[in-house]
Amino acid sequence: MWETYFGFKKTPFSDRPDSKQLFASQGWNQVKARLQFLVDHQAAGLLTGEVGSGKSTAARTFTAQLNSSLYKILYLHWSSGSCLDLLRQLACALDLEPAYRRGDLARQIFEAIVRLNENKKQHPVLICDEAHLLGHPALEQLPLLLNFDMDSSHYLTLLLIGQPLLRRTLSLQMHEALRQRIAVHYHLEGLTREELQAYLAQQLKAGGLSESLFDDTATQALYQASKGILRKVNKLARAALQLAAARKTSQVNEAILLDAATEALL
Repeated sequence: MWETYFGFKKTPFSDRPDSKQLFASQGWNQVKARLQFLVDHQAAGLLTGEVGSGKSTAARTFTAQLNSSLYKILYLHWSSGSCLDLLRQLACALDLEPAYRRGDLARQIFEAIVRLNENKKQHPVLICDEAHLLGHPALEQLPLLLNFDMDSSHYLTLLLIGQPLLRRTLSLQMHEALRQRIAVHYHLEGLTREELQAYLAQQLKAGGLSESLFDDTATQALYQASKGILRKVNKLARAALQLAAARKTSQVNEAILLDAATEALL
């Protein structure tokens, strides 16, 4: 095992990072600030980024820190983009038995959201992950979930998470009502070259090593191959360390990194 070869006490570059050891990149700090604003003002927000940029991890990590007695997190990860599926999944997240008719289902959800706010004093935070997969009718349903006519209170906080396609979809005229309600929006980029250097050091240290295993040429090649996208960085770093161990070398250089990128299909 390559972990034993290098002397790691804990496997670095995991796709399921310890929330206590998340790398505080500029992008993560910006996301955290915007999500805090979103929750404080009980508004609607949009978080986009390329595949593997860490959007879902950032949202899950932030919401995990919220007081569960004050907030109810409704996390929906889409397998279907239909409006009916949206409402059924939301009903289940609210611990409801979904009604058969769409109108009854929507009424169930409205009433449950009001009860959470008024009776339990618990504010629901709806997170729609992979929202770029939602169909137009489902997206058109979201403003209705935010629209409570009984008073001016905000009963639901909404966060849409998706790939850049989601921004283009929301720019369509048919989604003007939803777009106007989005108070917070941010596009999560990959790590910068300088951040990548620091991220490598952090991951190695978390694994129990103090010395660097990537020389400057390997770090530069890693940045060019991954564009700083965390999932790609992690996948390629693991592949490079595995290859270096197989070749009995003590450090990853550019040649090993490029060979690893070929094997990892990056």
